[in-house]
Amino acid sequence: MAKSSLPWLAMAVAFLAPSAALAAQPASSLSLGVGFAWSPSPYRSYDNKAWPIPVANYEGERFFVRGIGVGMRLWRNDSQELALTVSPIGNRFRHEDTDDTRLRRLSDRDISGQLGVQWRSSGTWGVVQVAAQKEVTGHGGGHAFDANYGYPLPFAHSLVLTPMVGATYTSAALNDYYYGVTEKEALRSGLPSYRAGSGTAPYAGVTATARLGTRWNLLATLRLSRLPDAVKDSPMVEGSSTLSYLIALSYTF
Repeated sequence: MAKSSLPWLAMAVAFLAPSAALAAQPASSLSLGVGFAWSPSPYRSYDNKAWPIPVANYEGERFFVRGIGVGMRLWRNDSQELALTVSPIGNRFRHEDTDDTRLRRLSDRDISGQLGVQWRSSGTWGVVQVAAQKEVTGHGGGHAFDANYGYPLPFAHSLVLTPMVGATYTSAALNDYYYGVTEKEALRSGLPSYRAGSGTAPYAGVTATARLGTRWNLLATLRLSRLPDAVKDSPMVEGSSTLSYLIALSYTF
């Protein structure tokens, strides 16, 4: 796995398989493929590389897989669904991957897992998705809330463009795990100690999905996220936004 981080605490489901892009996927369909994602890390002088990512999408009667997140439907009708979801938080920090001598003296931050609920509603007007998730792997124990809206725009029969806007709120505990600097770390690194508060990150992007024949599908995503003050004020961070890219090729069975 490559060493850069995915977009700032991006929800894996939203990043890899935007809800609007999935709106027309047939029930019980399965697609498997591989993608490459790239996003400059918000950490200072960090080694940025592309992530190779396995991509899976499955829409069953009760269970689904979207990107690298899985879910179980609790309730649904023709236009709405409520589901339990499990997905990773695609952030991590490895001190050996930065050229900043002070950051090299900090402790690592690992990829976390989150469990939560997700509500989704779709219609001719587009797709709205709202999720509330809790970090469950012992990395701060914080929580995150995400809401987004997408509107699929079909072109011919094989191409769909889906613009999307949204925002992600993350609690102080979660932000502090990834961007805080403890007193011990401050003493050994020379950085000031820092406790990150909660914050909201707005984002906007567009996803293109194209059918390549009857079985192959191409997906490309561009997403701009603005860092909240609680993150960009951290001595570990430089910049105020991240621009993320994803391209994936999959095969539908």
